[in-house]
Amino acid sequence: MNSILPLREALLGHRLYAEFKSLGQLQKFMEHHVFAVWDFMSLLKALQRGITCVETPWVPVGEPRLRRLVNEIVMGEESDVTESGEVLSHFELYLNAMREIGASTQRIEQFVDGLRSEKSLETALTEADLPVCVRGFVRHTFGVIGGGKLHEIAAAFTYGREDLIPEMFGAMVAHLDEELPGRLTILRYYLQRHIELDGDHHGAMGREMVSLLCGQDVEKQQEAETAAKQALQARLNLWDGIADITEFRSGVSIGAKG
Repeated sequence: MNSILPLREALLGHRLYAEFKSLGQLQKFMEHHVFAVWDFMSLLKALQRGITCVETPWVPVGEPRLRRLVNEIVMGEESDVTESGEVLSHFELYLNAMREIGASTQRIEQFVDGLRSEKSLETALTEADLPVCVRGFVRHTFGVIGGGKLHEIAAAFTYGREDLIPEMFGAMVAHLDEELPGRLTILRYYLQRHIELDGDHHGAMGREMVSLLCGQDVEKQQEAETAAKQALQARLNLWDGIADITEFRSGVSIGAKG
């Protein structure tokens, strides 16, 4: 998918990374980015629901290789093992990382609690009082899911999310190691797990899923490419929005205690 390269480069070179100059900025970033961590799992679960049987009585459905790919990714993302041996989803691990650095989890927890109480996605988004860039990002994700085309969901998942994470987070890990030594233990572990899993395994698995779901169908291949580009653009819009938020530009100096 050579057509997605300009968007990938724009994301990997985004000004947001260079603006991490304070602990307060990192806190604000995580308070917004956590919604992308959350809705990533919804993309993955939409794939699992479409590719495997999640009903009872169970019957074998679909392509066995696809089932193996999606179930293996789900296992790593929904039930990974932490350094202490605890089993957590990457979303729950990210929440712990937020708490470790003093970032507020109030909005994301209110949002998830709303969903648990069977409020609609739109109601939960509205009540969480989120910035436009975050609401737009989540709505795009659920627009892809709502479209119901597995090859498009897989392309958004792989090229807009999974395939991008190793390089994107690799730059952040290097910066954080230099600027905040010893102060971001859980976050560094979270980022390293993404680099290990996505760089070595999940990225390749995602690309294979897209290939198997599209097959030799040119129309599906084109739709998958369009979905990948739109997912990258949605991420770029989110990054632009976070960088433009006034509060993100202020905060406690990275060298300060807090």
